[in-house]
Amino acid sequence: MSEKDYLKALDEAALRNRELARKQYDPEIPEVIEYEDKPCRWWFNHWAETNPKKPYAVLGDLVLPYAYCNDVARRLANAFLDLGIKKGDRIAIMAPNVPQYLLAMHAVWKIGAIEVPANPLYTVPELTGQFNDSGAETVVVMAAFAPKAIAMLQNPDCAVKRVIAFQLPSGAVELPQVEGLYDFNALVGTHPNTEPDIEVTMDDPIRLQYTGGTTGIPKGCVLTNRMVYSMGYRTALWTTRNYTIVGKDEVVTLAAIPLNHVYGFNANVGITLTNGGTIIVVPKPAPDALLAEIVKNKPTIFAAVPAMLIGLLNTPQVQAGEADITSLKGVFCGSAPCPVAVMEQLESKTGATIVEGYGMSETSNILTINPMHVRKAGSVGVAVPDTDLVVVDAVDGKTPVAPGETGELICRGPQVMQKYWENPEATEATIRDGWLYTADVVLMDEDGFIFIKDRKKDMIIVNGFNVFPREIDEAMFANPKVKEACAVGIVHPKKGEAPVLYTVLKEGETMTAEEAEKYLRQSLAPYKIPIDYLFIDELPRTAAGKADRKALSAMYKESANIT
Repeated sequence: MSEKDYLKALDEAALRNRELARKQYDPEIPEVIEYEDKPCRWWFNHWAETNPKKPYAVLGDLVLPYAYCNDVARRLANAFLDLGIKKGDRIAIMAPNVPQYLLAMHAVWKIGAIEVPANPLYTVPELTGQFNDSGAETVVVMAAFAPKAIAMLQNPDCAVKRVIAFQLPSGAVELPQVEGLYDFNALVGTHPNTEPDIEVTMDDPIRLQYTGGTTGIPKGCVLTNRMVYSMGYRTALWTTRNYTIVGKDEVVTLAAIPLNHVYGFNANVGITLTNGGTIIVVPKPAPDALLAEIVKNKPTIFAAVPAMLIGLLNTPQVQAGEADITSLKGVFCGSAPCPVAVMEQLESKTGATIVEGYGMSETSNILTINPMHVRKAGSVGVAVPDTDLVVVDAVDGKTPVAPGETGELICRGPQVMQKYWENPEATEATIRDGWLYTADVVLMDEDGFIFIKDRKKDMIIVNGFNVFPREIDEAMFANPKVKEACAVGIVHPKKGEAPVLYTVLKEGETMTAEEAEKYLRQSLAPYKIPIDYLFIDELPRTAAGKADRKALSAMYKESANIT
């Protein structure tokens, strides 16, 4: 197939698939969207001017109005400029979900700098790698995690040149007096609240969203103002059903997913940029904390991972019907499959329709999501507006496969990243002829619904046969004794590779390896059967709440003394 024929075949398949997806949209959702040509900074200023007293950030009893947040962000932005930071520079933000994260983020945007979201739980070597790769010379950090940033500040081989630490009112953390360390409040208190006179366009980069690193060295996805705004706009339309189940003045999001993750960012910051909504931040999303915020502050939109929904559902107050969680109207779940039974139980408690979606850092978050009026078990939905999806042969990467066949998902749309930061080789391998190759193995059915089968990079090759660990996970999860299951691949002297299975049982249940194997043999081919079974209390998780296969693989290698 010539290059011209290959691209033509992809275009034709994309058109067919887009029409299939559109037929499934909720009636209120437009097929084509027109976006205003205004950067994210403009929108935050707009809402601060039109609704100055409306809450923007909420944490428990702390309520911060738009006008106050904009005032602080402007002062910090001017402090950045005085410190010699300029447009295009990278500024890392290293904190859990607290209001200061949002304030620092908007300050970064006001000077046209690029935010580098950092997981504060990362180790110093992990953070050093990310900051050196991005060239982030400035780190805004919560005081509790400042020692990590200070260690990098004092390391001549690290890019960090200045650290700005903020304290929480609940308790100050004593920090050493070192050169290059600044106090957040002191900078805000000594600088003017004028808007920086710096031109920022829709195509200027706004965020370097680093991939999770579960399948290799993390890479910085360059996201622009246009990508962030268009993604937030579409997500808001979908989750509010074009503002018919949640009005524009009723948008209150529950930020339980870390804001440093693309999912938590888009589902809260992105959504509220487009409607001037309120963000309830949750630093530690334990079930009791989530329930307390829902009962007290009445969020209407909740982006979650399955573990959060399961935890919320299993709180004694929700189980007994003593807690009012009916404020939730738009609930969506991602990062991992959510059991249908969990969704149905929570829907009965809230009255909301819970939908699953799928996306990645490279696509500013969402590619697909389920319509609210129809749900197919196991599907992550259909393509969101203005998004083209094609499933291609996983080997040649060019030939569209027929509906019902598996292959690699490729995509294009306004949410697709510009490139990987300073990594042209990885960019060229991932974005080819305008299409982003996701490395996800999927099936698209005759109605345009996508079913994720596995990651190409997670695939286990057993005696030449392809085994996708997610298939083993799902087979084991069907056992009523099982709470969670996660398979990983290991090197095997005879098979080449082989799966092993980690299982978390429900409270009070017991199971042997022999029982687990007997159960799986009922639904899996012999070559897919794990060679070892391990039972643990909980699965390690990534920042996004996914089961961390990389950590489990390392755990198994260490326990089995495999090199």
